[in-house]
Amino acid sequence: MCALVVLGAGCAVPAQDEAQPARDEAVPFALLDPQAPPIVPPASGPSAEPVALCFVRDGRLVIVSDELAAPVDLRAPLDALAVPPPDAGPLLRTALTEPSIVRDVRLLGGIARVDLLSHVSALPADEQLLAVAQIVCTLTARPGVGQVSFTLEGARLAVPKGDGSLVNSPVARDDYAGLMA
Repeated sequence: MCALVVLGAGCAVPAQDEAQPARDEAVPFALLDPQAPPIVPPASGPSAEPVALCFVRDGRLVIVSDELAAPVDLRAPLDALAVPPPDAGPLLRTALTEPSIVRDVRLLGGIARVDLLSHVSALPADEQLLAVAQIVCTLTARPGVGQVSFTLEGARLAVPKGDGSLVNSPVARDDYAGLMA
């Protein structure tokens, strides 16, 4: 133990009362070169994170890559489903006519729990199916999300699967595979 203390003390940098200029040969790279481009530190603030968003084209789901301000929580991709990105093409649309259709979303044990507002029931049946499919497709593209369960203002909600059946249990992306373009 004593040997380590003595060894460590011998490697210490000597104390100085004031800063000393470094020799030119001790400066790394070409930092002293007046012609070198300036070093710009990375910008502070939010960076962008790539996300997969599922939109509708001709009644089928289409996955579009987009970037959202990081860090991306589960709510941000759902809010982004309200309007297709402008560069995604004119034929892309969304069944989520209002971004406020989703009241809350939480992740618990790999299942995203989505609470919808009651006005989702005003959508025609085919649009309800596409809206649920868009939510499931988008959320299951996020890390850690394997399934999605739905409630309607806190009460368990039966949702349509891609085959037209209604289920009260969590659904996965595979349940909508027939809707994928």
